[in-house]
Amino acid sequence: MHIINAIMNRNKQKRLQREREEGQLSPADKYLREFESCTEEMTVLLEDFAKTCIVNKDVAFPSIRFMAYIDNETGEVRQEQGLLTWVIPHFSKNYIYKFKDYDICRVLVRKCRPDVVNPAGNPYKNRFHLVRLLKSNMSDPRLEAIREQYLKPVFIKDEAGAFSLDRKYEIFRGKVDWLGTSIEVSLYKDADGDTAVAALSTLHLLLADAEGWDRTLRSYAAGELTELANDWRQGDTPEITKEKFANRIALAMIRISKSGDFEIDYEDDDMFYGHLVTVYGDGNGQLDRATIED
Repeated sequence: MHIINAIMNRNKQKRLQREREEGQLSPADKYLREFESCTEEMTVLLEDFAKTCIVNKDVAFPSIRFMAYIDNETGEVRQEQGLLTWVIPHFSKNYIYKFKDYDICRVLVRKCRPDVVNPAGNPYKNRFHLVRLLKSNMSDPRLEAIREQYLKPVFIKDEAGAFSLDRKYEIFRGKVDWLGTSIEVSLYKDADGDTAVAALSTLHLLLADAEGWDRTLRSYAAGELTELANDWRQGDTPEITKEKFANRIALAMIRISKSGDFEIDYEDDDMFYGHLVTVYGDGNGQLDRATIED
């Protein structure tokens, strides 16, 4: 028992010492500690390059996603998403690397340590620190075939309308006629194919009785949010009744998830100073809540 306690105390002291050391590290050093010390080469097929960064004090961490890569050890092509990330000074306009959308590149990287977890508490998958860009604009038939398939236009043509796939966000986008007005619709893609079966089913449910749904959605939103709208009034603005609330909001967009749940956005006519009014419901037509969104 004494031996076990001694081991546990020693491990605890090591952990506390490590935590003290990490607390004194700069954000850049903390970040670099999340990766293995050894480097490896890999060939990646990039997605489009969005110039966004996570900022921490005096440094920023740009990143770019890849949609497939070649395992350096086995030569196997893995069609899995991943992330390359690196460090630059905060506010720097120099991202160091100039990537092209959907390029094939060979890179030198350090792999994320298996004990490092994401905000959800799960180990990162295919996250790498980019040490150096070795070569860009490469040719590889296997990755080129994946790129060709990825960029190939995909459409759903349905009695409700035509919808084109935005692969970056896994969404089919299109417009439908809603009581004489053209409304934007987003249908989230099914996980197992270039389809949107459940989302389309919910869209048909809504369109089959658009007039009835229009009344129901407006009434529900008014019942949930009229009191809040009056709290937002300023000065001598007349009181907002539920009837006035329902008449003032204007349908802006319909979004339907891969499970068939929907979110319907309404413009607020400045009752909430430009915030959207959103009504949530499921594929069975049951309404869940109404909120104001940014």
